Amino acid sequence: MTSGNISSSHLRSDYRKSELEIEPRYPLFGGWKATFVIGYGLPLEDFLFESPDGKRYLNFSFGCPLAETVVDKLTIKVVLPEGSKDPSAAAPFPVEQRLETKYSYLDVVGRTVLVLEKKNVVPEHITPFQVYYTFKPIFMLAEPLMLASVFFLFFVACLAYLHNDLSIRK
Repeated sequence: MTSGNISSSHLRSDYRKSELEIEPRYPLFGGWKATFVIGYGLPLEDFLFESPDGKRYLNFSFGCPLAETVVDKLTIKVVLPEGSKDPSAAAPFPVEQRLETKYSYLDVVGRTVLVLEKKNVVPEHITPFQVYYTFKPIFMLAEPLMLASVFFLFFVACLAYLHNDLSIRK
């Protein structure tokens, strides 16, 4: 159970699903405005597919995860794997799209983030949308190769330090 200034929440999860229960402390209608962020990660096997032309696509539902909620401005950020190219979204209604770059631990070139924004989102907007992108599997080797190179260079530096005679007298 987590308590905040405007709500209390409780997260229950098991191996199949996670359920977030949010209870506002103040009325959200009648003049009260609340801004909050809900972020979560998902297992990709249920949402990521490959099209016949070799592009990968993410199939997910657009809209607020809270039932029967009207949202003034909804922002969805889809963080793609490092090395992803040419991201684009296909939604059944117009949305603003822009690209950002996010750096995480051990990232070499950064992860592409596709940002989708829509104003005045109503429950009827909760429909599937797709994010298409290309990805070369060779980019999965970037982090392991970088770590192996660092350990190898550290080993060579230690070896060189131990074999050098830095004394003034011979």
